[in-house]
Amino acid sequence: MGAGYTAIGEGVASGTAAGGRTVLQLTNPASNPAPLRGYLYGYRFSAKGIVSNAEPPRWLICRQTDAGAGGVALAAGFGPTRLDPLLPASTVTCLKGPFGTEPTRGDVVFAQEIHPQSGWGEYIPLGDEIPFDPGSRLAVVVVAAATVLVTAQLYWRGA
Repeated sequence: MGAGYTAIGEGVASGTAAGGRTVLQLTNPASNPAPLRGYLYGYRFSAKGIVSNAEPPRWLICRQTDAGAGGVALAAGFGPTRLDPLLPASTVTCLKGPFGTEPTRGDVVFAQEIHPQSGWGEYIPLGDEIPFDPGSRLAVVVVAAATVLVTAQLYWRGA
């Protein structure tokens, strides 16, 4: 498998909602044929604007069962972006926060607290990627004790 696609939700205010705030949402359109699954294979997160001894933000990658209301289009060039320019355009749609009404959280497939003045990046081993079928959503949600500016980047293959 070759390179895929990426999207970046940059400069999103986390807020302090108990359930967290959606930073970046990927939607595989329901109109895609059944075999056109997306496979999440990498992510990067970072936060800024808080002191080094503050409670660390908790980052989640989760499925969402609805789209919520609102969301903001990504800045030009921030996704969905082809990592290989010879790939066809991705059919996945991407939004970043804030959402007027948060999407409903489904299964959490990743959770990690990350130091408030650092970041985290990881590639998922081939064969262990997180699939998302047509009509489904994957999202990065951050839960923070204080409002911080956050950035999330996701990498996927397929859809």
